[in-house]
Amino acid sequence: MDARVERDKGRGISAIRAYLEELRKNRPSAVLVEKRSAKGGQTTAAILKAARSVFLREGHAGLSLRKVADEADVAVGNLNYYFATKRDLLEAMLREELADYIEEHIQHFESEYDSPMDILLNVVTFYVSNARVSHRFFYQMWGYAGSDETARELIRDLYRPIGRFIYYMVKATKPELSDRRVRQIVLQIFSLEEGIKLFMGMGPDDDTALKTAERDMRDLTRRIVEAG
Repeated sequence: MDARVERDKGRGISAIRAYLEELRKNRPSAVLVEKRSAKGGQTTAAILKAARSVFLREGHAGLSLRKVADEADVAVGNLNYYFATKRDLLEAMLREELADYIEEHIQHFESEYDSPMDILLNVVTFYVSNARVSHRFFYQMWGYAGSDETARELIRDLYRPIGRFIYYMVKATKPELSDRRVRQIVLQIFSLEEGIKLFMGMGPDDDTALKTAERDMRDLTRRIVEAG
């Protein structure tokens, strides 16, 4: 592996690990618990879990502080003590969920031994396999992103480091490509992956095409990157 490949691979891995550390340090369940008692920490965790349940079921438009309070079995006034507004609660819940998602990224490659291509393929395979259980969350998240500019900026901010990670893995695999071309490839990979998530949620469970989605995503990603 030449110096350019090692450099870009290292940048990508450093970027995703740095982002994970930032998320760990700032994840709401950790930050809010530090400021409160053990009981307060339990209440925070219950509220975030309830917010996720309501969000999955009813989306951002149907989520209200009262519904979350009922789901968490706490008084609305108590919930307001932890999260003053619906937007504060949504942001905390999304950051908590994404912290778990990034944690799983790290489990899908061995940075010292895997090639940049192997890391890339393992991660996009994870995206698709994870979508089999989490597609509804992503539906609702993208719906929230489309609701207003503040929500859009939040989702963009949360996703940017993931895009940077994929960028560096593609760049390390094909170091001769221009920045513009690498960005186009990253867009194509994410478009494929998000499209598969959509159809996983809409299609019947016995759809034969969806049964091989992980393998297909892996093969398509390899072809796109190798074609340059």
